[in-house]
Amino acid sequence: MENQRAVTVLFIIGGLLTGVFFRSLTMAVMGVQAWEDPLLAGLAPLSTVIGVVFGIVGFFVLLRNERATTFTDSVVSELKRVTWPTREETIGNTGIVVGATLFFATLLASYDFLWAKLTGIFLYTTG
Repeated sequence: MENQRAVTVLFIIGGLLTGVFFRSLTMAVMGVQAWEDPLLAGLAPLSTVIGVVFGIVGFFVLLRNERATTFTDSVVSELKRVTWPTREETIGNTGIVVGATLFFATLLASYDFLWAKLTGIFLYTTG
């Protein structure tokens, strides 16, 4: 594996996200059941301990899963081969997107205004 550092960092992030998810899930279940979140050994709430445990387990499950490791390594390798746009290209393309968005927003607003006026004339005039 040529990108071991990047894969490990990504798996750490995956473990952290797993921990946050399970902590939130535990807090939600406790809230629905109207249970308190007790302190364990006076140090940390139970929901935090559950989140940390699941985060660590998630990290090691990812690390030992050969398919996940191979996939993540190949993704990092492909991202290294990508030709990323320069700052000037990014600024130019952003300007084009913002300009096109403003143009079409103005065009749709004009159509909406015109349609509202036309329907007001034909539908709400007293004859």
